[in-house]
Amino acid sequence: MRVIGLLLFAACSALSAKPTDFNVTIQPLPNEDFVSCHYSLALPDPGNEVRAVWVIFDRGRDVHDLYRDPKVIAFARRFHIALLLHGHCPGTRPEDHQDMDMEPDKGLGPALLRALDRLAQQTHHAELHVARLVFLGFSGAGALSARLVEFVPDRTIAAILSAPGHYDPVGIDTVQLDHRALAVPELIIAGGNDTVSGTARPSEYFRKYRRQLAPWAFVIQNNSPHCCTANARDLILHWLGEVINQRCPPGPNIPLRPVDQQAGWLTSLDVQETNIQDSFHLRTFNASRTWIKPVKDTSDEQQQNAGWVPDRVTARMWMNFVAQQEHPILPLN
Repeated sequence: MRVIGLLLFAACSALSAKPTDFNVTIQPLPNEDFVSCHYSLALPDPGNEVRAVWVIFDRGRDVHDLYRDPKVIAFARRFHIALLLHGHCPGTRPEDHQDMDMEPDKGLGPALLRALDRLAQQTHHAELHVARLVFLGFSGAGALSARLVEFVPDRTIAAILSAPGHYDPVGIDTVQLDHRALAVPELIIAGGNDTVSGTARPSEYFRKYRRQLAPWAFVIQNNSPHCCTANARDLILHWLGEVINQRCPPGPNIPLRPVDQQAGWLTSLDVQETNIQDSFHLRTFNASRTWIKPVKDTSDEQQQNAGWVPDRVTARMWMNFVAQQEHPILPLN
């Protein structure tokens, strides 16, 4: 019995242990606009083939901590996902404002793929060369994530854009997506008191492509400033898990599947303007009323004017989250 107990303890310890980091630094090619870029990869389930890589942009403590959050690690282990913390990689041009160049083809897109190739060798997980991708970006990295979907649409499972926005002319309102990128589900989060990215531009980005029936959802964090991605963690994880179940085929060489929108639920909200303006001098808004319905019970017009989520549980989580009057800034446990 003692031997069995020790074996069970060892197994549980292995499951709860923090994953080991693998690190690479990528230098720019002559035509690429960044100084250098650092990536940290965690393999919560190193004994199994990596099913996908979740790219989390290091954009402040609130997002950075998700990379080490126990619930995120448990989720990654469950779905055989690697977690990639993408460092801050500023561009070299004056118009970059000492921030990253949010146009992937100028450097950060190819650099990410080179980093995955290097990590495939370092970790002995050759599947990283062609691994499917999930993007989570906050603020300017939200706009970058939207463009990365367009950069690698056939490899992208999903994207989470939190308070997406950036300097003109590469803000979220200038993102252009083709039909392949529109098949990628997105969860777009905006804060009602966000004086930087605001709610107007993220909302218009959502509405522009939702009218083309992109399988996207829009989430308001009532009275939240420019922050607080961590507060949406549970909603993000449930939404992403359901999307992965629908999108990911059983093998690496099989194309990603489109989600079944007719089996999903619609999410819609009424809004009330605040007296707060964002950095583009546009008024922000909070959610004042919400509703959810199965897609099969709605008209084509309702579908174009509401968000899409994959199932009833996600819809109820969305409604409960959006109905909260405040989302306090809380550290992750």
